[in-house]
Amino acid sequence: MFREISSLQNPLIKHLVRLRQNSDYRYNSQTLLVEGKKIVNELSKILTPKVLIATDEHLVPKDVPHGNVLIATEAILQKISGLLSPEGVVAEFPMPKINQLKGSKIVAIDSINDPGNLGSILRTALALGWDGAFIVGETCDPYNEKAIRAARGATFKLPIQQGSWQDLEKLISDNKLLPLAADIEGKAPQHFDSNLPILLLLSNEAHGVSLQAEKLCEKISIPLLCDMESLNVAAAGAILMYSLNPALKK
Repeated sequence: MFREISSLQNPLIKHLVRLRQNSDYRYNSQTLLVEGKKIVNELSKILTPKVLIATDEHLVPKDVPHGNVLIATEAILQKISGLLSPEGVVAEFPMPKINQLKGSKIVAIDSINDPGNLGSILRTALALGWDGAFIVGETCDPYNEKAIRAARGATFKLPIQQGSWQDLEKLISDNKLLPLAADIEGKAPQHFDSNLPILLLLSNEAHGVSLQAEKLCEKISIPLLCDMESLNVAAAGAILMYSLNPALKK
């Protein structure tokens, strides 16, 4: 039998709500909140949640120790959840740790503040075989609840490093990467040797490539057949990540 929790005032409930709502609190705790049946089940196969709360014991993944599980009312799940219609299960997982990225295909994310776009980029990078993501500038928190949902588990599987422009320059130097920034005024992908180690930098749609990125990167662009200003950054990133990874074309 699992333990039960029924009080909305329980300190654990307040803790989980703060994890969902407050970035500083997440980083101080070094844990984050994940919700949804599929993603919690998938993550529980590779990570042990500190605590899992479900409205029904049938929603508890078999891999989770019984001592880490609480059964709660729907009212409690509604309070914890950021969704209008919660799926009945949430879990607190350890925050992924990464010190220094390594690899020949790295995506950098500069000042993208839409969590849906950020999560989609991370998901695509993992799916297309990129080695990691570097987050710089005023980019939103990758552990934001909406970013986690959009990433669909990639947040825990793709190495993610956050740092300064100096850290990014060191990453480029250490891994001998060709730095390319997506920009409407850039050259088409075929102008670059995709066999080279590459850093692809994706920027805020509204403000474009930052001054720091201008100094650091050559510009790459996707040729368009009609008069459109630009593509959504997550869509553009997906096309470029595919184009720049020759392993996908074998």
